[in-house]
Amino acid sequence: MPTFPFPAPAVVAPTRPAATVILLRQGDRGPEAWLMERSRSVGFMASAWVFPGGRVDDADRQARVEGDPGEVDVAFWTAAARELCEEAAIDLRRDGVLALHAMRPWAHWITPEVEPRRYDTWFFVSRLPEGQEPAVDQQEAVDGAWFSPGDALARSARGDLPLSPPTVRTLMELERYASVDDIMCASRHTPPICPRFMQDDEGTLYVLLPGDPEHPSLDRVEPPHRYLFAAGRWWAKT
Repeated sequence: MPTFPFPAPAVVAPTRPAATVILLRQGDRGPEAWLMERSRSVGFMASAWVFPGGRVDDADRQARVEGDPGEVDVAFWTAAARELCEEAAIDLRRDGVLALHAMRPWAHWITPEVEPRRYDTWFFVSRLPEGQEPAVDQQEAVDGAWFSPGDALARSARGDLPLSPPTVRTLMELERYASVDDIMCASRHTPPICPRFMQDDEGTLYVLLPGDPEHPSLDRVEPPHRYLFAAGRWWAKT
C-alpha cells in the first residue's frame, strides 16, 4: 500500500506540558474507567470522550506532595490530580497534600508535529477514592460515565462514542486486566509516543506509532502500531 508522511510545518508548534488521569473502579465484570464528553465549544478534541486532564499550571510546580515522583516531573503529577478534581470532582489529596502513591504513570503521549496545538502529556492511572463519585463540571465536559474498556471500544466501533487514538489504545491496554489491582501493579514501559499521520493513495488516513515500519522512532511500543480513520471513527489495525 503506497503511503506518504504528512510533512511537518515550517515552524513546529512547541509542546505544552499536560497531564491526564485514567480514573478506575472495580465493576462487576472487571475494571471500569471514567470517561467524559468534552464540550463542543472547547478548542481541543471537541465532543470527544476523554479521560480527565489538562495543562500544567505554574502553581502545580509548588503543590505539596508526599512520595517519590521518579523520572516524571512532579508538576505532571500535581496537574493530573488538580485537573481530576476540577473536571470530575475527585480529590486525591489529604489535608492538601498529594500522596504520589495514589497514582502511577501509564503512558507518555506527545501531539504530532503537524498539529497547531501540541501537548506533552503524561497519562496516570488512579483508583477511585472510597466515598467519592465523579461528576462533570458542565463547562469543559458536558457528560460522563463509567465504562468497561470492552464496552467503550464496542460503542466506539458502532459510532456511538467518539474516541481519539490515544484513548482507543489505552482502553485496549486496560482490557487485558482482570482487576484494578492488576492495573495499578502492572509493569510499564513508557517511552514518549509521538504519533505520525500518513495517508494512502485512496485517501485513507492513518496514525502510526513507534514500531510501525513507517515511523522514524527506534523506541518501539507494543502493537498495534497503526490506527486508521474510517466510518467516522478510529480503528486499531491489528
